[in-house]
Amino acid sequence: MDSSREHARVNLPRVPGTILASLATALGLAALVCCLPDNPYQRFQLVDGTLFEPLRRGYERIHFDPAPVDVAIIGPSKTLLGLSAARVEQGLVRAGQPAHVANFSVPAPGRNVEWLMLHELYQAKTPKVVVVGVFDAPSFYGHPAFRFVAPARDLVVQPAPLLHNYFKDLAYLPARQMLLTLARIAPGLTGLRVTFDPAAYARTRADFTSGRFVMEGKTIDMGLTVPSDILARQTIVEQKPTLVERLTRRFLNRGDEQVYLDQIVREAEAHHSRILFVFMPVYHRQGTPADRAWLTAHGTLLENADMAEHADYFENWEHLNHAGAVVLSDRVARAVAQMTPR
Repeated sequence: MDSSREHARVNLPRVPGTILASLATALGLAALVCCLPDNPYQRFQLVDGTLFEPLRRGYERIHFDPAPVDVAIIGPSKTLLGLSAARVEQGLVRAGQPAHVANFSVPAPGRNVEWLMLHELYQAKTPKVVVVGVFDAPSFYGHPAFRFVAPARDLVVQPAPLLHNYFKDLAYLPARQMLLTLARIAPGLTGLRVTFDPAAYARTRADFTSGRFVMEGKTIDMGLTVPSDILARQTIVEQKPTLVERLTRRFLNRGDEQVYLDQIVREAEAHHSRILFVFMPVYHRQGTPADRAWLTAHGTLLENADMAEHADYFENWEHLNHAGAVVLSDRVARAVAQMTPR
């Protein structure tokens, strides 16, 4: 009896060491998995069938479509539904400055994925102007699709510490890299193709400012005019941030929003592109762009607050309809024409 107790006392101290060794081994294996190479095109296909599918088409527009991109639009659903690349092109033709325009916006807020698309764009194209949608109530979090499409290095090494989505994105990385490794070896098993399909690309919707389509299970009719009383009932009053939220934003990089806006500006300036910040209106809210002084110091700011009182411009309280998109796209075309001398 005494000898068995003595044996237990001898072995007990080894338990914490065993646990630590197991954790270290697991972390080491996870780190090795994160270093596995992947096919970027397959990475962008991970969002197929989701709300973020425009990211895959954006990648194809950049790398497989030979047409240049002279003007690039980035932003969330407000710019996806509110700015027509084709309409901006038409306006530039009327101004005597023909250009190729592409909209790389994707639903949901998050500047990190907007920076990623711009960074990807500069690998293959040379835009002269970058159009960035800005708002009166910016999001301070990263985009939920960043973990799917960003290169592993950009998930592991981010431009500032303690970004809000960092650990969630990092936790997904090992499983993603294992899937992408399998996709490289046996693409048929994963459904992630290696080769580009021009016919499928041609069938993919590029303009969301007109017609009817389904987004996140909801049918959206861009030709719809919503009565003002219905829009007013939809409107959500902006809540002032709490003290904790204000302190968090102040001491944690001012939020992911500002960190990646800085990255967008650096990227554009490094490639000698001009920036047009476009204030996206919200129904019945005469807001002003957040950080106006910063925006005007780094680019041209296009104000559109006057559109907020036109119910006939809105598909819902947050998003423009086709009529609103026409008005805003024409304004953007005129602003771009003024920024790019003949």
